[in-house]
Amino acid sequence: MISRIQSQRRCSIVSLVALTALISCAQLRAQTNTGSEAIQTFPLPEPQADDAAISGHKKVLRAEIAIDSTTTVRFYEQPTSELIYNSTVSVERGGVPIATYNVGSMIKHQPLRLVHTALLRSGDIGMLVAEYEGGAVGAKEGFAILRFSPAGVELHTLPLTDYGKVVVFKGKPEQVEIWSALDDNVGAAAADRSYSTRTCHWQPKGYVCGPPKRKPGLFTPSGISDPGIEIR
Repeated sequence: MISRIQSQRRCSIVSLVALTALISCAQLRAQTNTGSEAIQTFPLPEPQADDAAISGHKKVLRAEIAIDSTTTVRFYEQPTSELIYNSTVSVERGGVPIATYNVGSMIKHQPLRLVHTALLRSGDIGMLVAEYEGGAVGAKEGFAILRFSPAGVELHTLPLTDYGKVVVFKGKPEQVEIWSALDDNVGAAAADRSYSTRTCHWQPKGYVCGPPKRKPGLFTPSGISDPGIEIR
């Protein structure tokens, strides 16, 4: 009888371990391989991890997302201080890099870190939208969009915003809209603010954005930029 109870307990423990491992694997896949139109969040590393990367001159893998059966997009950071992160994007096919982009250099603002992504795909054509955040309270929002098709891949960035977001349109993949807080009505970081929007269109050499247009009313920054990607 005792032997039977011990055996049942061992089976329960094994089952619990297996279930825990299964949940952990599922969570890892959720972090590294987003589904179509899912907005994925990537928590910032702990300060100790940043300190170790800075002192060890290490490049850190923040996320990896498969955009097809052979192509994976990897997001890296190589912090050199508490503000400079050198965020890069590497597109790899069959484990071999085919394109690399320094997002901070392209946006002309190196204190940016990956916080959200969204993958929109129709067959073998689509785009991977990445939101980057910077500043002590995350006031600066930058965006990079990787467009992919059988013809190849191409990444371009959008103008830097304050407490902003990017709106992408499933029915108009060549168009995006960026929101950015205005300087008037400035109070506490969480206080409601005025916003402007700009419509941007994809061109052969990147996005071309129109003039800013003021939005009526006030908006809560956290409601706009968390997440800073909206799909319509």
